[in-house]
Amino acid sequence: MITVIGDLVSDIIVHRDVMNYGTDTDASIRLHCGGQGNNVAAWIAHEGVECQLIGRVGDDPFGFHLLAHARKYGIRCEVKADPLHPTGKIIVMIDNDTGERSMIVDRGANLELGSEDIVNVEQSKLLYLSGYSLFADKPRQAITHAKGIALSQGIPVALDPSSTYNLRDHKEVLFDFLDGITFLFPNLEEGMYLTGAIEPTRILMKLAELVPHPILKMGEGGCLFLEGQNIIHLKPPHVKAIDVTGAGDSFIGSFLAKYYRTQDIRKSAQRAIEVSSKVVTQNGSMPHLPE
Repeated sequence: MITVIGDLVSDIIVHRDVMNYGTDTDASIRLHCGGQGNNVAAWIAHEGVECQLIGRVGDDPFGFHLLAHARKYGIRCEVKADPLHPTGKIIVMIDNDTGERSMIVDRGANLELGSEDIVNVEQSKLLYLSGYSLFADKPRQAITHAKGIALSQGIPVALDPSSTYNLRDHKEVLFDFLDGITFLFPNLEEGMYLTGAIEPTRILMKLAELVPHPILKMGEGGCLFLEGQNIIHLKPPHVKAIDVTGAGDSFIGSFLAKYYRTQDIRKSAQRAIEVSSKVVTQNGSMPHLPE
């Protein structure tokens, strides 16, 4: 089993052209299930690996919908419905020309995740932690507790830095947290910010001074990782990006699922590239459920 700890949110996805400030803008608007923890868990389960998801939603229709949707993937949900705080929501505004997205975030009940919510970590073979949980006191204490359990049992821990914006105020918090982390999954912008380097191979080598296995995600540039002392660059197929929301989460979920089965980083990265390249050609951040 892989345990995932992180946010569950309702994604309100807005596809639009030029924004008309102060007046109407034509757009298409859809509601999707999302949140970094939720997304990663869905892709792990989609790859056929048992997955436990730990998090919080509100005791409200958005939360009920998120839990029902997650269970359809076969995810084991250890997710509390918080009676005092609403389910988290994100407005995702997607540029029709580039597929790039900007997000307006209300994390809601996710900010109330506590150490008392952490269960069954010792039964896991891998632990994934969302970096968003580092950016607020209660969730940070919760994932610190979970990491401690994992390390005491020799369970590898994976972390995604999650947000360059939040790292501006929490960079040292992340550095302090890296002790004991096995896999780190920054994107290129996060890697540049964390290391001060610009060239991808230099970023990777600096990250390798911090954790045993950094995996640098570079979008349409593929990914970089180390195989022994060798830098490996895997390139994705050329595709037309429609929506890049959740592409990084699909990369991580499919990587961890493949690693769970093979213990092979190259095979895991190859599968992650394959999956994430398909994700950007569809709307939404999760795998399609079977009919």
